[in-house]
Amino acid sequence: RISVPHNEIDKVDKGGLDKITLVEVGPRFCLNPIKIFGGSFGGPTLYENPFYVSPNQIRALEKRKKAGKYAKKVKAKVRRKMHEMENTLEPDEFADLWKGED
Repeated sequence: RISVPHNEIDKVDKGGLDKITLVEVGPRFCLNPIKIFGGSFGGPTLYENPFYVSPNQIRALEKRKKAGKYAKKVKAKVRRKMHEMENTLEPDEFADLWKGED
């Protein structure tokens, strides 16, 4: 982890160099490097963060989890249908008791 402060050179008077100070003016920012190459934009890899997970991998994992949820729903639906077919209800003898005789 690389922490970089935001500093500014502050001159008190128009005096000598002893009046110049360095003041921290803003928040620090931290860099978490993924890879460090030997050249500008390529070359041999000098450092690689072993704990880095790319956003694409995270999205793919979430997508697989959602697909798993859908598969569970489909299985449950099929199981319910099978259960209903195996355990059919007998006709109710009182089903037409309150129907009017028109």
